[in-house]
Amino acid sequence: MQEFIDAIAAVAARAGVPENAARSSVTVPKERDRADLTLPCFRFAKQLGKSPPQVAAAVADAFEPGGLLASAEAAGPFVNFRLDRPTFTRKVLQSVTDNIGASDEGAGQAVVIDYGSPNIAKPLLFHHLRSSMIGQVLCNLHRRRGYEVVGLNFLGDLGTAFGKLMVGIEEFGEPESIAAYNRTYVQASNFCTENDGAMDRARAWAKRLEEDDPEALRHWESARRLSLGEFQTVYDWLGIRHDVVDGEKMYVKSGQALVEELLENRTAEESEGGVVIDLQNAGKKLGKFLIRKSDGASLYQTRDLAAARDRMERFGFAKMLYVVDIAQELYFRQLFAALKTTGHDWADRCRHVKFGQVLVDGSRAKTREGGGTHLEEVLREGERRARAVVEEKNSDLADKAAVAKAVGTAAVIFCDVGFPTTKNINFDWNAILSFDGRTGPYLQYVHASACSILRKGGYTESKQTDGDASRLTDDHEWTLVRRLAEFSDAVGKACAECEPSHVSNALYDLARGFRSYHTAGSRDASLRVLVDDDATKTARLWLVDKVRCTLAAGLRLLGIDPVEEM
Repeated sequence: MQEFIDAIAAVAARAGVPENAARSSVTVPKERDRADLTLPCFRFAKQLGKSPPQVAAAVADAFEPGGLLASAEAAGPFVNFRLDRPTFTRKVLQSVTDNIGASDEGAGQAVVIDYGSPNIAKPLLFHHLRSSMIGQVLCNLHRRRGYEVVGLNFLGDLGTAFGKLMVGIEEFGEPESIAAYNRTYVQASNFCTENDGAMDRARAWAKRLEEDDPEALRHWESARRLSLGEFQTVYDWLGIRHDVVDGEKMYVKSGQALVEELLENRTAEESEGGVVIDLQNAGKKLGKFLIRKSDGASLYQTRDLAAARDRMERFGFAKMLYVVDIAQELYFRQLFAALKTTGHDWADRCRHVKFGQVLVDGSRAKTREGGGTHLEEVLREGERRARAVVEEKNSDLADKAAVAKAVGTAAVIFCDVGFPTTKNINFDWNAILSFDGRTGPYLQYVHASACSILRKGGYTESKQTDGDASRLTDDHEWTLVRRLAEFSDAVGKACAECEPSHVSNALYDLARGFRSYHTAGSRDASLRVLVDDDATKTARLWLVDKVRCTLAAGLRLLGIDPVEEM
């Protein structure tokens, strides 16, 4: 696409428009029936001493037929360009690879992505899915754009929750599995609510862990080890790969040292027995940031500050992303302001990637302390339901079990990353497992359809060949070519804005375009891919293969398996 934009900029330069300014102004019009690319001329009018329509007319007059561009036409303050279709089609199809959207824009730059971050001694629950999947997709996107990615799982392995667990162990016995730990925690939470002095015991145990008390450490190590094993089962299912696993406990001592340092240099102050960083000058309604409680214990705020400093020292990041729900928006504004207030200018490199709630039947998913729906149970239910759908649609499928697992998992994942992250999502099994509409299974189905056409046409990997782009003259084919051309931009935009839905939007548009193309061929034999004319068939198979390739690459970016048969 850039080569064609450059050609438009060269035409504009012949009319006196600054070439770089023209290059950055070219846009894709919303109404594609009028133009392939358009040049708005508002910004050039004052400099050239002409009205925008006069500038547009001058640019159109400067156009010479031939080369990459087919035509230029002034339309008020705009110049509408048509591209030379065979040339554009050939260049687009030749550019599509399994690594579509790749760039070296991030070369030499490290990105730390903090995602997942479950508490130990509990199973992964359904609400953990959003942070885990959005974070993994952001890792995939940044790697595709050339960044050195550090995917980091920051475990909640400290604090009052652990103290409650220790009270539960004292009262009800030592657990031997994550399920047992979770039951003990639920019992302990109720016990601490109902019995005087129990919460004081919990806080005392939390403090003992901070001080490396041997008994507290023994239970902490057991809970952490069992938790990591349990988490990995689900992470493997979802294709989640963390590069680093840290925990809050590793920042107890450095957090304590940080508090003393900030007191000494007067960027923190004592307040009501605790220690705070005053953020009133950093922004409205940020208030004071508590970093040490009155009993001397640290808080997660303290550990987050210490962790951020440590990550900069370890990784020298160009940016650090925290993938955490939207309810924590104020907290992250405070955290970043506290980093900046305490002398860390790189706080501007930190960003909170926020996401909305998961709704079930239109309401927020209900959980109780220590309870909630296990994520593994949701994935297994998706597999079970997908198996029934696959059996109904294709009972002769060779490996129904593998396909059902892939389809069920795709349904759950796409519900999370297929829509704008800040929006709430409604989780409905019938909707997300549909093979028609904006779902993971629909995208897999379209990919499998493309694979089927390629098999029938004998277009195997060993027989792949470039076709004659001039044979691809139908409007459906042109639509597909344009959408293939725009996919790389969608990947770049998704990475820059930390918004996976730009990729899912582009995939869905491409899939719909392909289904429309396939339907047109069903109605008109001359538009079928597998026509008698060998040159036309080869060109159309070439196009179908590039659609397949882009769908597969995009699905993998989203963490979804692009199955070949359904």
